[in-house]
Amino acid sequence: MKRILQPKIPNIIMYIYNLLQSNKGFATHIKTIKVNKSFLPLYFIVISLFTLFFKFVFAQESLIEIRIGSENTYKPFAYIDSKGKATGFDNDIANAVAEYMPCCKISIISVPWNTIFSGLDSQKFDVVANQITKTLEREKKYIFSTQPYFYGISGLIVGENSTIKDLNDFHNGDKIGVTVGSNHALNLEKYLKEHPNARFTIHYYKTSPTLIAELANGRIKGMINDPISAIDYAKAQRIKIQVTNFYLDKTPIYFIFRKDSQELARTFDEAYIKASKAGKIEAIIKQYFGEEYVKLLKEIQ
Repeated sequence: MKRILQPKIPNIIMYIYNLLQSNKGFATHIKTIKVNKSFLPLYFIVISLFTLFFKFVFAQESLIEIRIGSENTYKPFAYIDSKGKATGFDNDIANAVAEYMPCCKISIISVPWNTIFSGLDSQKFDVVANQITKTLEREKKYIFSTQPYFYGISGLIVGENSTIKDLNDFHNGDKIGVTVGSNHALNLEKYLKEHPNARFTIHYYKTSPTLIAELANGRIKGMINDPISAIDYAKAQRIKIQVTNFYLDKTPIYFIFRKDSQELARTFDEAYIKASKAGKIEAIIKQYFGEEYVKLLKEIQ
């Protein structure tokens, strides 16, 4: 986290603020002033407004900048819009949580997916909000938020005219594509270990749009990805795909923090609970994925 210092408050303003904050000091000071009693309510209204103003000024004097790491190339979860602003589901959730963290300012830092964990390690940012799931290796190294803010689905996606319905329909030499280091890759690798007689091979790609293009040109017979993002990418590339009913996993998604960020993780958890109780989290899920997905997530939980 980074502290952002605003310009220093002039001494006269600090004097007035301290006077207003001290009941004894204010009482002593006001006795020296001859005031028409009929104007007392007006004076107290003005004083109250001044107090609120000064509290706002002091709140702005020293902000904590919380830097969020994201690849911002995984639409609709995290991406850069036409105006160059980081947006998407994960980014909106992080901003909604930040609303319940006083004196904090969020900044979103874009990095390639394959450097997102090293960026957190090197303190380039403080939190990762990028569809991150738990693994034993990650749990040893990082703090996970106590509650997931989403559930990702590792589903099987095939070409428009494919007859493949599940992983048993693949033949020897068929290739299934995944993004390197992703949750989907981990799920498919786990499946292959548990099913050594499976007749497909895994091929790795750097980005999801590349997977869509490879599926369209026939270099791979299927891909494991989140159906929501896959449909979005396919539309952008004007490619038709088919989402099967087969999925490997429904995986909880978390914010992650460095092990030395216990206080930040605790504050984030508390703010998330408040945002959730206020209906902010559900509203964002509904905005991006619709009412049916909200119902599905409630069933999963």
